[in-house]
This record gives sequence, C-alpha cells and structure tokens, in this order.
Amino acid sequence: MAHGTKAAKVPMVQITGGQFLMGSDRHYPEEAPTRLVEVPSFRMDAACVTNDDFAAFVSTTGYVTTSEQPIDPATQPNMPDAFVGAGSLVFRMTDGPVRLDDPSQWWGFVAGACWKHPEGQGSDLDARGLHPVVHVSYIDALAYAKWVGKALPSEKQWEYAANVTFNDAAAMNIWRGAFPTQNYRTSAAPFTVPARPLSATDNQLHHLLGNVWEWTTTSFGKPKPDKANCCAPTSAMPQTRNRVLKGGSHLCADSYCRRYRPAARIGSDETSAASHIGFRCVDF
Repeated sequence: MAHGTKAAKVPMVQITGGQFLMGSDRHYPEEAPTRLVEVPSFRMDAACVTNDDFAAFVSTTGYVTTSEQPIDPATQPNMPDAFVGAGSLVFRMTDGPVRLDDPSQWWGFVAGACWKHPEGQGSDLDARGLHPVVHVSYIDALAYAKWVGKALPSEKQWEYAANVTFNDAAAMNIWRGAFPTQNYRTSAAPFTVPARPLSATDNQLHHLLGNVWEWTTTSFGKPKPDKANCCAPTSAMPQTRNRVLKGGSHLCADSYCRRYRPAARIGSDETSAASHIGFRCVDF
C-alpha cells in the first residue's frame, strides 16, 4: 500500500512570467484560436501529486473522494444508471484490434474503483506510492490543494509552463504500439509510471505531457452532446460543470489521440474521475 501519514514537501519550480501563443489552429478544433496571452510568474509542483502524497492527506483529514461515494440521482438526473454507484472509469486493454470510434470498448465503469483501488476491489497501491494518484475528481484535487496551502493551475498557467519547459518526447509515458490492444511498455496495469524519477533535479517539471491528464481551474464550456472525445466516454454525457484537463495521458497514441501536446485540451465534469486523471498544484 501507499505509505506515510505526512505529506512530503513537493519540490516546486519557479516559472518566470511572460507572453506566449496559446492554443493551436492546426489540430483539434477546441484548441483554436491561437492567441497571444500574458502570464504572471508563479510556482508549479515539479511532479503530479502521488499516491503517497494523497494517502497522507486522507490519513490526516479522513477525506472521502467522489469515486468512493454513490451519486445522488437528484443532483445528476441525466447520469446513466450504470454510473451512479461508488466507483470510477477504468481502462482495459482489448483482446484484439477494435474500431477506434467507440471508447466504451476499452473504458468501463468499475464498482469500487477509486484512488486506493485503481482497478477496482482487489487491486491496491503496492509499489505505486510514487505513481500519480488517479481516480480523483476536480473536487478532490481542489480539497487536496487547499489542504497543502496551494491552488490548482489555470489552463493558461499550465499551458505556459508546458511551452517553456523542455519536453523529451522519447521520455513521455504515452501509448507505444497499436492502441488499445498492444503497448510495448506494458501489457497490464499500472499504465502510469512514477511521477518523478528518484534521480531528478528539483528545478525540472516532470511528465507535464503524457502519464496522466491534469485538472485545471478553467471552465471548458458546454461540449457537443453527440460527440465523445477520444479519452473517455463521459465526455459525451450531459455535463454542466466542466473543467479543462491538460497534458494527455498514457493512452495518447500517434495512431489514435495526439493530445500529448501543450495546446491540447479536453473537458470533464467536476465530479468525474478515471484511471488516467491526476493533478499537480501551483502557488504564487
């Protein structure tokens, strides 16, 4: 299991403010238009919040994540019945090639799946203490950030940090192989890798691209109800409190989803969680 009852002091990287071209006119339509924006200086966690970090938060506060609580149908009247119980979305590799226009073939709602049971009941965090915590909603991430005296980044801050940081494509944890049936790195969970190498220096940002999607405070807007993005079937559900996720994840593949770029973005409801969503914090 993840261990420790006291949160480690997460190294933070100073990001000097400036101007940059945000967005993209050459990729997915939700990234447009490209525009010049200015970002004041801030500090960002060198890595995503880990299972050990989150375990310390839960141990100290007794916090219960949204995935560990059933959804009240009165508050989410349009939520499909299969998604109202305690649990979360879990990625599963397929047995063979499948059509890539139906994410439900590799995503499934698993009862009991949550941050401490990533694949559902019977799974645990053995040897995953330094992996990014997953199955955390925006609400959960916000509660953790408040506990450590920090904040969640805005989309503008996050994208600026990704643009001014050297990102080694060869080191990204993205899908290598034929998605979603063959991954040259691993054939089973965990699909994440440690958030920050043990040998890393404190003045670097790690895995901003790939590994897990990261929550931001920015509202995404209303998605098209008949369109699901490539990253989770929940994107096609009725949602009213969408927040922007950035960075792509271990499921991004050149043959399928090229959202492991700084400008890439998807939206997800504040209460949603999945096995490829995490977060990191900022302060000023």
